[in-house]
Amino acid sequence: MRGSPASRPDACLARHAVPQRRHGVGALTHALEPREPGPDEVARMSADLARRLETARRQDAAQRDDTARPGNAARRGSASGTLERITVPVWVHIIRDHALGLPDAAVARQIAVLNTAYSGGYGGADTGVRFELKGVTHTENRSWFRDPLGFEEPMKKKLRAGGAETLNLYIAQLSRLVLGYSTYPYWYDDEPVLDGVVIDWRSVPGGPLRDFARGFTAVHEIGHWFGLLHTFENGCKAPGDSVDDTPAEAYPTNGCPSKKDTCPASGGDPIHNFMDYAQDRCMREFTAGQGVRVHQMWDAYRRPAPRAADAGPRKAAADIEGPAADGADDEVPSAAQSGDEPVVEAQGDARGTGR
Repeated sequence: MRGSPASRPDACLARHAVPQRRHGVGALTHALEPREPGPDEVARMSADLARRLETARRQDAAQRDDTARPGNAARRGSASGTLERITVPVWVHIIRDHALGLPDAAVARQIAVLNTAYSGGYGGADTGVRFELKGVTHTENRSWFRDPLGFEEPMKKKLRAGGAETLNLYIAQLSRLVLGYSTYPYWYDDEPVLDGVVIDWRSVPGGPLRDFARGFTAVHEIGHWFGLLHTFENGCKAPGDSVDDTPAEAYPTNGCPSKKDTCPASGGDPIHNFMDYAQDRCMREFTAGQGVRVHQMWDAYRRPAPRAADAGPRKAAADIEGPAADGADDEVPSAAQSGDEPVVEAQGDARGTGR
């Protein structure tokens, strides 16, 4: 059976890790990322998406047949092939250890980078995705700050807001070899409370990590949250990352090379793609195919049901505001367990997390 998100969120190793060389020409590889979905899991994810897309196709065809009958209204939609705009509500959760942690001023910079990257502002395709900040929470907790992966469940139970369509971005400090990790949309139904993205505060725009300080770690991890795979997924073998316009890539990019071509198929490696492992100065693009996959995943797993977005915000506001009001929560580890008692504050639009 498929592992739950608690044991299988994607966690991306720092992209400057030096690949190990194996026998054979060009046989560089990388260490298995902690909790990364393996080939069998990826195959199940792809098969489930294919089933959902086929079901949607049949429903769409039936709707077209119905609206084509005399007296029925014309079907709404666009024949231009352009992607519908997706606006993602975002809650940012800043975890701190006293003076250590993300400065509040960096939140707006990170959201701006997300919007520029996903709109094609650095190069490449416009994915049709935009991000809207709904609120920021602050939590003082040394254990959560220094080990957000180890304390993931209590941290997210305490802080998470909204439904499947709401991006919860947790910002703390990860270990030396990890910049961030994410859950995938396929896992949401099983463990919705664990849904979200965790990044190292030092990787935000202007952060202290010299090679990873443009905010592209969040761009990369949120790509996984949308369902995108690494460009080097499955190496040179089909189906790769399941996107036709990202050339096959045998192993992740290290640093920022001028060019790289590791597979026999035509086309150099996508070293500038946000879903590779290059340094931030090398990253600049998504492809049109990745944009299509994001929209497919959104429709299959994250698009809110009618009126569901209206009910979610009130619950989200209660989840965020409750701890600040009474200072207690049975789901939060005690001082003996975590070494700290969290203090949570909310700011921004506390009334809603929906579109």
